[in-house]
Amino acid sequence: MNSACIQAMGSIEDGFKNLYISESKTAEGPVLSERSLLSIAADHINHAGPDFILELSQRKLFATWNLIVGKEMSVRSNFGCALHYYEQGILFIGNGVWIDDGVISNHQLCLDLYEGASNASLAMRNHKLVDYYTSVIFQNVWFERSIPAWIILMTSLESFGKHKEIVDKGIRLIRRLDIDVPPSPPGPRELV
Repeated sequence: MNSACIQAMGSIEDGFKNLYISESKTAEGPVLSERSLLSIAADHINHAGPDFILELSQRKLFATWNLIVGKEMSVRSNFGCALHYYEQGILFIGNGVWIDDGVISNHQLCLDLYEGASNASLAMRNHKLVDYYTSVIFQNVWFERSIPAWIILMTSLESFGKHKEIVDKGIRLIRRLDIDVPPSPPGPRELV
């Protein structure tokens, strides 16, 4: 039964493209965009959940669908929905898949989903989620690729008035860039 489901899902994209073409040609009903159709497809797949999808390539495909819909929701400033889709995408890719397999860039997919989730969490003023998603990014990417996550984290800290924490993390960040930061500010005579 599982292989029959996978075969049926293999033609989902073609089916939605055909539906899009037929819907866009009708003058009577609302015209559905490809994004709307992808959102509907993602909702149905998300309802079934990742436990029923055993093929890793299919799980990555559905994670990508959730990423696309999450980005669309972010553009529309619907950050609650965006976070939902990013989190669903994260569920589909699972843990420990930050390594590329040569077919689909797992690393980039993971980074995009976690950055999207941290951005949506920031917009919703949920610092705990921002902290969680950015910490996962910090653990799995090179420092240079983590800079956007640092910005998201610092912005979140700033919005909650956690200035001491911003300074502490900022100094650590600057030192990782090999810029020397003195342990205390210079005195008035040293500035001249």
